Amino acid sequence: MKRKFDYTWVIIGVSCLMVLVCLGFASSTKSLFPDEIAKDLGTERSLVAIGESCRYITTAVVNLFFGFLVIKFGPKKLIFAGFFSLVSSALLYSFATELWQIYIAGTLMGLGFAWTTTTMVGYVVGRWCPNRKGTVMGVVLASNGIGGAIAIRLVGQIIDVNVVGSYRAAYRMIAIVIAVTAVIVLIFFRNAPKGVSAEAPTHSNKKRGKDWVGFEFSDTVRKWYFWGVCVCIFCSGLILQGSHGIVAMHYKDVGMDYSAVTGMLSFGSLLLAGAKFLTGFLYDKFGLRTSATLCTVFAVISTLILAMVQGNSMGIPLAVAFTIFGQLSQPLETVMLPLYASDLFGNRSYAKVLGIFVSMNTAGCAVGAPAFNLCYDIFGSYVPALLLVAGVMAVILILLEFVISAAHKEQKKIEAASQE
Repeated sequence: MKRKFDYTWVIIGVSCLMVLVCLGFASSTKSLFPDEIAKDLGTERSLVAIGESCRYITTAVVNLFFGFLVIKFGPKKLIFAGFFSLVSSALLYSFATELWQIYIAGTLMGLGFAWTTTTMVGYVVGRWCPNRKGTVMGVVLASNGIGGAIAIRLVGQIIDVNVVGSYRAAYRMIAIVIAVTAVIVLIFFRNAPKGVSAEAPTHSNKKRGKDWVGFEFSDTVRKWYFWGVCVCIFCSGLILQGSHGIVAMHYKDVGMDYSAVTGMLSFGSLLLAGAKFLTGFLYDKFGLRTSATLCTVFAVISTLILAMVQGNSMGIPLAVAFTIFGQLSQPLETVMLPLYASDLFGNRSYAKVLGIFVSMNTAGCAVGAPAFNLCYDIFGSYVPALLLVAGVMAVILILLEFVISAAHKEQKKIEAASQE
């Protein structure tokens, strides 16, 4: 008997392609641009960084309504709107001559990411792949690392640090790549498996990680640990995006060679792919506490290492160490968000909770970008900010342990009561 082709593999493929291009080309390259834009427009880095804040604020606000929008319009229409916004953003960046145009471009980019990256992928994987949610999520989001490795090399070669305004050609190349990808994704994408509604993720038949019915949304927002995990996610977004967003500029400030900087960033993108897959795999095998704790510990270590990087003989070894530990912490912003939502609060309110969690993360990112660059404008260095946030991340590690313990304790009570 001939086996029927499983269209799930096509959905996984187009999801990987979407993440590879949207995050790899439009996001992973972001640290290469601010200094070039600032020099071209004759302004300060902190003012250019407000464009990044516009991006994150937009993503945060839009994701608050993700659950409502995805049920009303379906994922395919939102993905189309997301691609259109990303292409428009890249083109506007390439032609912008004023700061307000940079801010509009950042806003469009935030809108595009809201409907083509972590939140959307988390929703789609929940619908199509309930049995190995963590591993599949890790594989799909790992595509960002591969895309980033390719994009950073291409963009780095297009940008000539000795030619003011050369970054504009790089943005135009990014716009073309995203537009071509949009056509491919939209041709093959389907909203859901046959016979499955858009209301909630399908349930798993296998007991991996944590898969359960969960709470109504009105009950979820009354629980203290819901707001506790929101704090953890907000601070993680602020610290990780803030610190990783200034890596290229920090390395150049301390005297590292530009080619070494782009090479390090490209190497980091490849490691990111492995880190996301590993995080999803660890979740499926050992649960939420193990994967979340490891990522947070790596965040503390990497931030401290970045603060110690200098342009001396230890510069390259420390930069390599930061690249390794830093990428191992990055899944806190991507893979872990859908897993927090489903594991801690269940499938019943999954879409709404996921939207809020991504909003919390991007709100933190919005604060992190200008905060780190303001520190540079005041102290002439990013080191004071890096040392401060390393301590904050250590506190978040402790809070996260209490949050997970409280959530899992209540889940056990509910499951025990349902079996009586």
